[in-house]
Amino acid sequence: MGDNQDASIKVVLENGKLLLVRCPDEKTICEFTLDDLAEIIEFRYATPWNKSKDILEKLAIIINDIVDAYANIPERPPAKDDLMRAVKLRMSYSEKET
Repeated sequence: MGDNQDASIKVVLENGKLLLVRCPDEKTICEFTLDDLAEIIEFRYATPWNKSKDILEKLAIIINDIVDAYANIPERPPAKDDLMRAVKLRMSYSEKET
């Protein structure tokens, strides 16, 4: 990381990409697509590329659903169990409340 040894790195999943982001300046220092990650899984664990990519795409959708549920209800975040149920049933958290 060069001259800034005190900087930490955060992993961010955004728009189907895994980003390595340097803190505190929030500069993206590396980006991996789902294809990149599927290729790593394929070779590291002898898992077919198409199966790996399918699982990663589903994971990205689920993570986005979880983030959306928390972001859209800031005044009263859902409990983990309620959120998991809503995501499993593909409901928005606000639909669950009605």
